[in-house]
Amino acid sequence: MTKQEARRLIRSWKMKLSTEYRERANQIIFKKILHMEEFRRAEVIFCYVSMEDEVNTWPVIAHALKEGKRVGVPLCTGDGIMEVREITSLNQLVKGAYGIMEPDSSCREIQKEEIQLGLIPCVSADREGRRLGHGAGYYDRYLQDAEFKKAALCWEKLMLDQIPADGYDICMDWIISDGKR
Repeated sequence: MTKQEARRLIRSWKMKLSTEYRERANQIIFKKILHMEEFRRAEVIFCYVSMEDEVNTWPVIAHALKEGKRVGVPLCTGDGIMEVREITSLNQLVKGAYGIMEPDSSCREIQKEEIQLGLIPCVSADREGRRLGHGAGYYDRYLQDAEFKKAALCWEKLMLDQIPADGYDICMDWIISDGKR
């Protein structure tokens, strides 16, 4: 299966997910993140700002901010290029590229070396830590030389047995889903 075929398959599965399932799955994933030793210890986290059809990260970001963690979120700066900007409030998020909420221009950049944990989006993932992104390569490019721990967040019902991967795909340290594993 090619990456494009996998994205089409997952899109058809995603359309069948009920609101109830998504909400329940989001709550389970949120609790798993909060119980991660790596999350509790991290002083600086990098987290995507979820859109409606992704695992909801808004509660994670709000919780991290409330705990006094430094929170970095992605800002698209060019074709396939992004950087991480620090927010101190959810009010600093504005609609940016592709309708994605991004940090406003007042937010300062966080360097990769400062980040201790990254929560990364995916279309799908497998148990080996491979993730399937949307195909633009933003995250794979950004994560190329990142030394921090990385966890992709994925609804269990959208996981595949094996994700098609290329040499430039960055493997995750964990896949956090609503499943039992």
